[in-house]
Amino acid sequence: MSSSYEYLSTGRFYDLSHLEKLRQKWELDNPGIYNWSQINVIYMNLKFLDMFLSLQCFTTVCCGVTQKVLAVFPYAESEIKRIVYLSEVESMFDKLEEQIWEIKLEIRDEYSFPEASQPLPSNVAIPEFVKRFIDNVVMNLCDLLVIRHPFYGSWLVPGSSRQQMEEVVKELKLLRNFVYFISDRCTDPQSQHTFFTHVLVVAGHAAMISWVNLPNLKSKDIKVASAKMNASFSDLQMKIQPIQLCVRKIYIDVLQALESGWHPNIQAEDVAAYKAGFVETLVHCLEELPITFKDHMAMLNYLKANLINLPREALKDLDAAIIDAGLLVYSLYGSVEEKEEMVVVELNQVPVLDLSSDIQGIQALIYLITRKSFQSQLPKIEGLGSIDIILDQLKELLSLYSDSLSSIKSKVRTIQQQLEHFQKKHEEVGSFGMQMISKAYEVDHLVIGCINKDIPEWCLVLWIGDIIEEITLIVRETAEIRENKVSDLVLHNTTDVATPHTSQFDRVTSMSEEMVGFDEVVNKLRRQLIGGLSGLDVISIVGMPGLGKTTLANKLFFDQLVVSHFDVRAQCCVSQVYTRKDLLLTILRGVEKDAVISDNLPESDLADKLRKLLFVQRYLILVDDVWEKIAWDYLKPSFCDAKNRSRIILTTRLGDVASHAKLVSKPHFLRFFTPEESWMLLKNKVFNTRSCPLVLEDVGQKIAKKCGGLPLSVVLVAGILETTEKEKHSWEQVAINLGSHLQVKSDDIINLSYQDLPFHLKPCFLYFGVFSEDEEIQVSKLTWLWIAEGLVKTHKEKLSEDLAEYYLKNLIGKNLVMVSKISSDGKIKACRIHDLLLDFCKQKAKVENFLQCIKGDNGNMNPSYQKHSIPRRLCLHFQGDNLSKWSSICSDVQSFHLMRGKRIGLSSIAHASHTFNSFKFLWVLNLEFTVIDSFPEALTCLRYVAVRVAEDSSLSFSANLVNLETLIVKGLGGRVTLPLTLWKMVKLRHLHIYNHVVFNINNSLQKLDDLRTLSSAWFSCTEDMNKVFENIPNLQKLRCEVSKFDGYDPAFSNLTKLEILKFSWGRGAVWAYELNFPPSLKKLTLSNCRIFSLEEIATIPRLVVLKLLHITIRSKVWKVTDEQFLHLKFLKLQDPSFSEWNISDDAFPCLEHLVLRRLQHLQKIPYRFADMLTLKSIEVMACTQSLVESAEDIRETQEEIQNSKFKLFIQK
Repeated sequence: MSSSYEYLSTGRFYDLSHLEKLRQKWELDNPGIYNWSQINVIYMNLKFLDMFLSLQCFTTVCCGVTQKVLAVFPYAESEIKRIVYLSEVESMFDKLEEQIWEIKLEIRDEYSFPEASQPLPSNVAIPEFVKRFIDNVVMNLCDLLVIRHPFYGSWLVPGSSRQQMEEVVKELKLLRNFVYFISDRCTDPQSQHTFFTHVLVVAGHAAMISWVNLPNLKSKDIKVASAKMNASFSDLQMKIQPIQLCVRKIYIDVLQALESGWHPNIQAEDVAAYKAGFVETLVHCLEELPITFKDHMAMLNYLKANLINLPREALKDLDAAIIDAGLLVYSLYGSVEEKEEMVVVELNQVPVLDLSSDIQGIQALIYLITRKSFQSQLPKIEGLGSIDIILDQLKELLSLYSDSLSSIKSKVRTIQQQLEHFQKKHEEVGSFGMQMISKAYEVDHLVIGCINKDIPEWCLVLWIGDIIEEITLIVRETAEIRENKVSDLVLHNTTDVATPHTSQFDRVTSMSEEMVGFDEVVNKLRRQLIGGLSGLDVISIVGMPGLGKTTLANKLFFDQLVVSHFDVRAQCCVSQVYTRKDLLLTILRGVEKDAVISDNLPESDLADKLRKLLFVQRYLILVDDVWEKIAWDYLKPSFCDAKNRSRIILTTRLGDVASHAKLVSKPHFLRFFTPEESWMLLKNKVFNTRSCPLVLEDVGQKIAKKCGGLPLSVVLVAGILETTEKEKHSWEQVAINLGSHLQVKSDDIINLSYQDLPFHLKPCFLYFGVFSEDEEIQVSKLTWLWIAEGLVKTHKEKLSEDLAEYYLKNLIGKNLVMVSKISSDGKIKACRIHDLLLDFCKQKAKVENFLQCIKGDNGNMNPSYQKHSIPRRLCLHFQGDNLSKWSSICSDVQSFHLMRGKRIGLSSIAHASHTFNSFKFLWVLNLEFTVIDSFPEALTCLRYVAVRVAEDSSLSFSANLVNLETLIVKGLGGRVTLPLTLWKMVKLRHLHIYNHVVFNINNSLQKLDDLRTLSSAWFSCTEDMNKVFENIPNLQKLRCEVSKFDGYDPAFSNLTKLEILKFSWGRGAVWAYELNFPPSLKKLTLSNCRIFSLEEIATIPRLVVLKLLHITIRSKVWKVTDEQFLHLKFLKLQDPSFSEWNISDDAFPCLEHLVLRRLQHLQKIPYRFADMLTLKSIEVMACTQSLVESAEDIRETQEEIQNSKFKLFIQK
C-alpha cells in the first residue's frame, strides 16, 4: 500500500497535467462547445479512477480490480503524449473508453458500501488528507453535473438522478463545513479517527456510486439513470445526515471531545469562514427537522451573519458557543425521533440537554462576543458632537419607524433623555465622554438593526438593557467627579510630588552652536534684550517641538553682549512635571551661585528671597519649556520691575502661554528652515569644520530638503549620516529611507504635544490624517468636515462654524498646525500641517481606531482587509475605478474619502449610485478627486458630500438627503444644473458648486432657512436671482453671476444677514442703477460691473474689505469724501475705468492695505495716503510709471512720519 500512502501526502496517484493541457487546447480551438468535448469525459473518468485508488487506503473494496485500474494511467499517459493533432483524439478516446467501461462493469458488480477495514497511518496528517479528499469529491461531482454527453449533447447525468446528485453534493458541502471546523482542533484520537473515517467512507461512496452507475456513452438510453443509483443516493443521505443514531453519535462524540479538550487554531486564514460554514450546517439540520425551532434558527442565523465580521481574537471565544450549539442541534434529532427504538445504554451515551436553559446560555455568550466585537470597531477617541448627530438620527428613526421599533421604543427614549442630559451638563468630560459616545454608537446600531431585522429580539433585549445600566453608572460617576473637582484641583496644586526631573521628557538640546538659520532672529532678540524700554520685559520664543526654541534661548543667554549687559543670570526648565518650590530653588542657586540654600525653606520664603535678590540687580532669567499659564503665574511675583532693563526669556510651544506672559514685546514665533538653511545645518553637523565633498552636494541638498524645514529633523538625519559611508550611493540610500527614520525619532516629541491637547481637540488634530502631504487645506472645508464628522459639539450660543474655527486657532496656537494663507480681512483662509505631524496623525488615528488611510499602487489595490478591521473613517488613496471591490466590507463606514492615487489626473466611478448604496451609514462622502456618473440616493444619513461631475452636468438626487448640510460639486467645465429636489434639503448650510451652478426654479420653492454659504451661482437674469434670494433669507456668504439685467435690480438688501458678497456681471450686462446692499455686508467684491457711481458702496456701514475688479463708472473721476468708507481696512482696485482719484482728508480713516493692479488710466495715487498712519502696505503691480513714482513718494513721507509698519511692494 505504499502507493496509497503516497496518495495521503499528495492527494493524487498520477499527474494528469498532460490531459489538462490537451483539454485547454481543445477548448481554445473549439470555443463554445467546451462541455461537449470527448476529452472532458476522459478527464472525468480518470479523476474518478484516481479516487477509487484512494479508497484502497482504508478499505478493501474491489481489491481484485485495483491492478487493472493502476494500469489505465500509464497507458492513458503514453497515449496522450503521442497525440500530435486533435483529430487523433477520437480514436484514442474510443480505446480508453472501452478499457475504462470494462473496469467500471467489474467494479459495479463487486462494489458495496465500503467499511473502514484498515487503520490510517499515524505519520499522515489525517485532517489535511480528509479535507483534500472531500474537496476533490465535491469538485468532481460538480464537474460531473455540468458535463454533457459527447454524442447527444444532453446532460451526462440525466433526470431524477441528476436532482438526487445535486442534493448529495449539497449534503457533502455541509459535511465539509463540519470537517473544516473540526480540523486541527480535536485532541481525542479515537473520536477524531472515527469521525474522519466516517467522512472518508461516505464521501468516497458518493463518488463511486455517482460514477459506476453512469450508463455507457454508446447506449442510446441515456434519459433514465440506473435505479440502483437513485436508491444508493437515498441511502447515502441517511448516512450523512444525523438521522440515524449511529451517525448522530459520531457527530456528538467528536463535538464532546472538542468541548473537553481542544486547541483553537485562530491563525488559519479562513477561520471565520470555517466557523460560519459549520453554523450553516447546523441551520440546515434544523431545517430538516419535522418540528420548527424558531428561536434556535434565529440564534444560529444571527451567529452566522456576525461570524465573518468578527476579529480573530473574538472568534476564539465563540468556539465554545458553536460547539454547544452543535450539541444542541444534534440532540434535537433524538428528542423528536419518537419512533426510533433505542437501547438504554446507547441512549445514555447521547447527552440529554435542558433545551431552554441551554439556548439561553448560548444566546448570552453569542451576545457578549458580538457586542465585544462591535465595541472593538468603535473609535477610542471621538468628538462629542457625534452624540448630537446620533440623537438627531434616533429622533428621526423613532418617528419614521415607530411600528418596527415598538419593542424597544420606550427604552430608546430613556437612553435619549440620558444622552441629552449628559450633553447639556458636561462640557469637558474626558474618558467619560468617550464612554458615552460609545454607548450612543451602540444604541444607534441597535435601532438600525431592529428596523432592518438584522438583530434578533433576544439580543436586542440583552444589549439595550445593559446599555441603560451602563449609562446610568457613567452619569453617576461623572456627577461625583464634578462634585469633587474643586477639591481635587486644590489637592493637585498644593501637594509636593517627586522632583521635576523624574518624569521630564529627555529633550533634544544639542543644536549647533553656530545657530544656522537664526542669525536674523538672534540680532532682533538681542536688541530687545539689551535695548528698548527701561521696564521689565518678557521675550517669548514660541514654536513646535524641534524648531530650536531652547537652542535659540541658550544662544542668547550665553551671548557675550548679553552676558556683559546683566548683573546676574539664572535659568530653569519647567517641563510638564514640576513644583513651584523646585523652580524657585533652581533659580536661586543660579543667582547666588556660591550660596547654600536649604531645601527645607518654605515655598513662600524662597519666593520672597528671590524677589529681594532680583530687585537690586539687572537680571536675565531663562524660563524654558513652559507648558501652562499657571507655571508662569507661580514665578511672576518674584520677577520684580525695578525699571533697570531686566529681562525674562521664556520658551514655550503654546501661543496662549506666551500671550499670557507678555509684558511689552510680542512673542516671537519661530519659522521653519528654508532648504538652504537646512542644508547648511546638515553640513555643519556632519562635517563640522571640514568641507563637504562635491560628489555629495546634490544628494545632500535633497536629503536636507526632505527634512521639511524642521531643525530637529535635520539634526536627526545628520546623526544618521555621521556614521554612514561618505559615498554617493550610501547617501542616496539614506535619502530613500529617510521617512522611516524620521518617524521613529520624532514621534515621541510630537506625542507629547498631542497628549497635552484637551479632549475635544484630539480628534480634530488626528483628522488632519485625511489630507495629503503638503496639501494646503481650506479652512472652510476643514471646519465643515469637522462639523459633519461630529467633532464639534453643538453650542447654544455659538455657531458650529465659529466654534470649529476657534478649535483650529487653538491648534495653531499650540504650533501643531501652520497658517498658510490669510484673507484680506485678516482671518485664516488656509492652513497646512507638517509632514512629520501628518504621519503622526495617520499612525495615531489608526491605533485609536479613529481613521485609517490606505494607499494603493496606481489603483491596483485589493481589499485584503476584513470588515471588522475597517474603522468608521476610511481614506483610500487610489483610483475610483477599483472601488467596487470595497463595497462589501465598507457597509458600516461612517466617513469615506477617496483621494488622489499615484496616477496623474482624476479617477472616475461608473454606476456610482449603485456602488455607494451599500454604504448605508455614511455621514461624509468625499469624492473631491473622483468623477461620478450618478448621485447616491439611499444614503439618508449623509451630512457632507463632495464630488466631481462631467462638463455641463445636470445633477439628479433623491429628496431623501434631508440631513445633508454641505454639498460641494466640482464640474470639469461648463455649468452644473441642480434639480428641484435641492429645495427639499432643509438642513443644507453650505452649497458650493464650481464653476457655475444653475438652479431649476418654479413658483413653489421651499425655503432653505439654514443655508449660510452659496457659491458659485449663475443666473440668466436678475428676476431668477431674486426668486432664489427670497428662499435663502439667512445667507451669510454669496458668490454669484448674473447674465443680464431684465428690468429688476438685484435684491441683495433682502439678504439681511449677508456678510460676504462676490458679484459679477455677465459680458452683455447693462448699467445697474441701484444694487441695494444690506447694512450687514463686511466684504464686497464686484467684477465686470457697470454702475453709475460708487456712492452707495461708500456708505455701507460695516464694510471692511472692498475689491473693485474691472469696474466701469459714469464719471472719469472717483471722489471719496469725508465720512465715507469709515471702517474699510482693505481696498483693491484692478483695471477701473476712472482716470482720476480724489479723496478728502478724513476719508478711509481705518485703511490698512491698498492693492493696485493694472491701473493703466490712473496716473497717481492720492497724496492723502502719505500721512495716513493706519496704512500698513501699498502693493503696486503693472501700473503706469507715474503711479509707481507717486507710490514711492508716499513711502518717503511714511518713513518721515516714522510709520515703521508701512511697506511698499512694487512689481513691474
